[in-house]
Amino acid sequence: MRNVFFALMSRMQNIQRWSKSNPTRSENVAEHSLQVAMFAHCLGVIRNTIYTDRPKVNEDKLATLALFHDGPEVLTEDVNSLIKYSDNRMLNLCREMEHIACDMMVNTVPEEMADIYRPLIQQHEQGSEEGLFVKAADILSAYAKALSELRANNTEFKGTKEKLDKVLADYCERLPEVGYFMEKFMPSFMLTIDDLVDAAFMPSDGEQQALHRRRVI
Repeated sequence: MRNVFFALMSRMQNIQRWSKSNPTRSENVAEHSLQVAMFAHCLGVIRNTIYTDRPKVNEDKLATLALFHDGPEVLTEDVNSLIKYSDNRMLNLCREMEHIACDMMVNTVPEEMADIYRPLIQQHEQGSEEGLFVKAADILSAYAKALSELRANNTEFKGTKEKLDKVLADYCERLPEVGYFMEKFMPSFMLTIDDLVDAAFMPSDGEQQALHRRRVI
């Protein structure tokens, strides 16, 4: 049977991330992909609403690309980035493995649908601004995980955060949307659930201004 694409994709929930870092809470590729999709969508919204001097992007397409960006890992498993980028020979081997896995994944959808799913799966072989947005969202997701682990006093992620700080500094230079996201959204990943719920009940800036005007009157 050839058409097993979505059954394979559903196995992303069985692929664990951070296996070498002893996280306090495990994270699988499926939930990671959902977060990357949300972050990529937000980066697109930031581009289209804040940095309007730059060309518009399709935030819905960014979210879709992000949902599929780690799809081939159902065949290759998750490769630790420190190992993957430690040596060009290792990186080239991983790229070749990803290329083979992408071809295999595309072959699991009906031929008449292959042209739709090929660009979603073969993102590693593309160099585009959309790909840059998705990669930035991927790194932001890893950074959010590092902050959450550090909040739980898991020092295993101290070095991870420091390395990602340097990577994200480069992305901030290339995509100001990343810097905006880091400033506005990332600090909240250091908060407890009580802090987050309290924040959800706080009045908006507009509501606070209206309340202040009523008090003045």
